[in-house]
Amino acid sequence: MSFLFTSPPPSYAEEQLSSHLSTLSTLPLTLEPSLRAAAAPPPALQSALHELSSTKPIPREKLVEVLKSLSKESVGAYRADEGIKVLEHEVISRAATMVWKEVLDAFVRGALELEEERNWWDAVVNSHRGVVIYLIQTLPLRLYKSIQPPAAFNLASLQSFHFPSRSALFKPLPNASAALTSLTSPYNLTRREILSSRKALTRSRNSFARRIGLLASQGPRWMAEKTEKGDVTPRTMDLDVSAEANRLYGLVCEVLDVPTLPSGTSSPRRSKSIGTTQTPVSATPSTLLAVLTVHLPQARSNLDSVLKTHRRPSPLTRFWFPLLFLPPAVLTLSRTLLRNKEWMQEQIRNSRETIRGFFVQWVWEPLEGIGKTLRQGGEGLGVAPTTVEADKQSLERMVVDLGRDYYHMSGPELEQLGQKVRGGDMEPSPVKNALMGHLVRALLIQTDLSLSLLSLDHLLRSQQLTFAFVGVAPSVLILYGFGGWLKGVWRGEQRGKGRRRRYFNGLRDIERLLLTTPKHDEEMSDRDRGLLIVSVSGLRTWAAGLGGNRDPFLDDLRMVEDPSMRRGDKLRVVERIWRCWGMDGRRVV
Repeated sequence: MSFLFTSPPPSYAEEQLSSHLSTLSTLPLTLEPSLRAAAAPPPALQSALHELSSTKPIPREKLVEVLKSLSKESVGAYRADEGIKVLEHEVISRAATMVWKEVLDAFVRGALELEEERNWWDAVVNSHRGVVIYLIQTLPLRLYKSIQPPAAFNLASLQSFHFPSRSALFKPLPNASAALTSLTSPYNLTRREILSSRKALTRSRNSFARRIGLLASQGPRWMAEKTEKGDVTPRTMDLDVSAEANRLYGLVCEVLDVPTLPSGTSSPRRSKSIGTTQTPVSATPSTLLAVLTVHLPQARSNLDSVLKTHRRPSPLTRFWFPLLFLPPAVLTLSRTLLRNKEWMQEQIRNSRETIRGFFVQWVWEPLEGIGKTLRQGGEGLGVAPTTVEADKQSLERMVVDLGRDYYHMSGPELEQLGQKVRGGDMEPSPVKNALMGHLVRALLIQTDLSLSLLSLDHLLRSQQLTFAFVGVAPSVLILYGFGGWLKGVWRGEQRGKGRRRRYFNGLRDIERLLLTTPKHDEEMSDRDRGLLIVSVSGLRTWAAGLGGNRDPFLDDLRMVEDPSMRRGDKLRVVERIWRCWGMDGRRVV
């Protein structure tokens, strides 16, 4: 049952974080002996360095706790101790990298949600029937929102009731008057609403994609500088790493639309044009904590407001019409069950006995028989070789006595007759005539039957293990198929056409992005790079249902995400995915 505990595939941000932290850990650092820590580092700094240096990245909640503990310590209190200052920069650089990962992961998840809702609207608007069904689904909600409830329900209020106009039922058209809206058909008004929501979601998704592309292209650069000769120049924690951490924090602030001040400015001030407090571009525990607890939740709140306005209707709105038939169906079914109560109880007992009989007689007992055969060998038909030998000796004695009593054979002739009977030679005429009696014929038939049963017994003993496996094979196949279905339900995998459609559309989107990139510009724009990462992330989620074939598929996706590969090389990778994984995502071997 190990498949029940299979972890989902890692996201793009998680893989990038592991790579950057590994690079940061292997940087060639130099520290003069005079810069050694004169005093022991504070406990909060030691604990933070231990948490952030673990091989497995810590979750977001733990990172917030670490930054809160560091915020309580005064960062500038140990400026005189250069050794502790180096440790502080090490901790800040790791924390800044993890904050960059959290922001990137949040934007990728948000873009996937926007893309999912946009695809739903695409499926609706591309079908005439889909638009009509959507109009029927949302009609009760439109009436509820447009009709003002009367102060009191009486005859006068019912007589004064008027059906709401189209302008009240539908959203007003852009740059159109109420009169024009009233002349437009309900179908066109509904379709324009769908297109408006789809356009808003597309605009938000492109905005998220641009930020994702910016975070990916301007991500951490924890690489040692190289000289013209190719030698690695050691970095110092006080200069390069600190500057890179500040650059990362500035990038995150730019993506989250956080107004910032130059790094030399010590105190924040109020921006007149934006009306918000500007933050210095300096990566400190307090500023990184503000990103995780203030600015990132604000970005999520903005996303939720967009989704609340333009996402698909609620399940109750979409399925209210089928739900109308649920009460009468439940009533009819309950009455039928009550009328046939005894029959239903009998069927339940039969089902329970059938399931128990299947597991006992077709699974447990055959498996127990296989184990017994492996320990003790086959049983066969229970025909012992001694029984056959006794029948042959009895036949020999009767034939010899018959030859001596009726044919008056002497000793040598009787001995020769006995040898021929033992050898199965019944061709001599006297012997053949002697054996024409009914009694001897019965003895011959009994002897032949015993020999046949003995041969069949040897055959069954030699093939009993094969017969046992053949008998248990159907039940094992049934259990294997049922276990695969349960595995898919546990993982939440999509099955059938929905899963194949998701793979096909996702790979088509990736290929379309690579094809629409200008041929003279091998470097993709931030928006296109972000859209590529979002599409690949969708396929990463889809790859959770591949089981043991997941790793080769993820290797191909990593090559598509690799920013160092050229556009033409990525197209060749996409062609290889089509060739190796087929049109429906099933591996072609």
